[in-house]
Amino acid sequence: MPVKSQNYSRVETVVRQEIREELKKILGKNFSQKSITIDYPPANVSGDYAVPCFLLAKKFKRPPVELAKQLAQKIKPAGLIQHVISQGPYLNFFVSRPEFSRLALTEVFKAGKKFGKNKLGKGKKVMVEFFSPNTNKPLTIGHLRNICLGSSLVNLLKFCGFKVIASTLYNDRGSAIAKTIVGYQKWGKDQTPKSAGQKPDHFVGSFYVKFHEAAKLNPALEIEAKQVLQAWEQGDKKIIELWQKLMGWVISGFKQTIGSLDLPNFDEEYYESEFYQAGKEIIEQGIKKGVFVKDAQGVILAPLQKFGLPDKIVLRPDDTSLYITQDLYLAYLKDKHHLDYSVYVVGSEQEMYFKQLFKILELLGFARAKNYYHLSYAMVRLPQGKIKSREGLVKGTGADELLGYLVELAQLEIKKRNPDLSQKEIDWRAGRIALGALKFYILSVNPKTTMIFDPQKSLALTGRTGPYLQYVSARINSIFSKVKTKPSVKVDFSALGQDLEFGLVKNFSHFPMVIYEAVKNSDPGQLANYLYELAKSFSFFYEQLPVLKTEEKTQKARLLLLADLNIILKTGLEILGIEALEKM
Repeated sequence: MPVKSQNYSRVETVVRQEIREELKKILGKNFSQKSITIDYPPANVSGDYAVPCFLLAKKFKRPPVELAKQLAQKIKPAGLIQHVISQGPYLNFFVSRPEFSRLALTEVFKAGKKFGKNKLGKGKKVMVEFFSPNTNKPLTIGHLRNICLGSSLVNLLKFCGFKVIASTLYNDRGSAIAKTIVGYQKWGKDQTPKSAGQKPDHFVGSFYVKFHEAAKLNPALEIEAKQVLQAWEQGDKKIIELWQKLMGWVISGFKQTIGSLDLPNFDEEYYESEFYQAGKEIIEQGIKKGVFVKDAQGVILAPLQKFGLPDKIVLRPDDTSLYITQDLYLAYLKDKHHLDYSVYVVGSEQEMYFKQLFKILELLGFARAKNYYHLSYAMVRLPQGKIKSREGLVKGTGADELLGYLVELAQLEIKKRNPDLSQKEIDWRAGRIALGALKFYILSVNPKTTMIFDPQKSLALTGRTGPYLQYVSARINSIFSKVKTKPSVKVDFSALGQDLEFGLVKNFSHFPMVIYEAVKNSDPGQLANYLYELAKSFSFFYEQLPVLKTEEKTQKARLLLLADLNIILKTGLEILGIEALEKM
């Protein structure tokens, strides 16, 4: 997503401004914002901020190391900047720890859950389409990756002030649906999900699987499915009634799964069956504009080779629609919302397709077509291998099955740690921990990376997992339950003199920029991994520095530090769709 202004915390803004002002005093008219980059030094390099001198050295025609050394000698630190050294071609700046801590910790504490929130998207409207399943089978873990990415992106954008419309598309027509109808006609025997004792989408999906098993021995079933599809398109009353019943069951099953993921309802739900024919009107307009051409065989296509893309067929000679025909009209429907941006969360196998779609929309005159984005993500597998659908789901790869398994594992662990808890409390905690495990494990991996979801590893209370972050938050709550003193900003900030303490403070100040980068790159994983590093820093701190058994002024300062840490953890987890727990 294109976000113009960066999003620094107040203390970061002050430090960066002071660094630029100091350099401006020395460089005078040779000072240029473009040649000054302010970075964070690597962990093994001393300093709080660093300015590489390569661009400046090129401008002055001097060796970078020599220029850095001379600049360090000339800078006279003031304000938050305490001193400056040169280290090779870098200028390394050190801040006043007590004053930096005062500004940083006070800002977090006073802002509370609004810390890091910004107005980057003020006045901008964006639609995020995600989930968008085929309605002939139950959901898989692949759908869960899509849902986790889409819902967390929605939360991120809202946090940054965008008006967000969360939408989905139900692919509720076509040959796969016709096969499911034939399957139910032959083997359904007027059963319902209730009479069969199955979740509605699993019930309907079983007939799609049965159809494919039977079609291997009886290819004539494929002809029957084509006849059913034709009857549906012609409005056959009995076929339409059966289709409506099956689709109603499937979608109710999907909504049960969405509900179990603690997601709100979609703001906009589109159904392919309602507009699959309408795209032909846009095709006709495109022919008049010269965007589409008809070849000798009667195929209508978009010639895109001059834009570095393969030509794209948009309508077959028999006048039947393709996915792109429908997506062109769907873009028209979305455009009625007067969107500034439109995001499609779809698997990486469709990358070329979306490049073609967006170019066609641009050629058709969609005003904001250049602001349409494909959030691409790679496949997700379980340790035992790939997911199947026509032959039925491989054991463990179904979304509902995986969620149930995670809950069971969490229940066992909670009972082991807390044998006196009521079953009701065990079930509630297990549900929250299972969702934390699922969502964090998925989101911590870059979307473009093929991932293997390991259920047991995802639930570990150590390492890069959601339960570990939930545990850290609960541990902080436990510390506060043992003291009567409430955290306050009225502390002696010089008491936070340890490197581990100041490392946490600096990490807090980075949170607003992490939010900015996650939105800019449409990657919630950047936030997830920041939160993990923050939690890990807490663990190192807590192992080595006492909070309660120390002198009063140090205790008060460290309690403020932990209160701020928990604010950021809870805020970040909420954006990712994960609930921080009071107790584990």
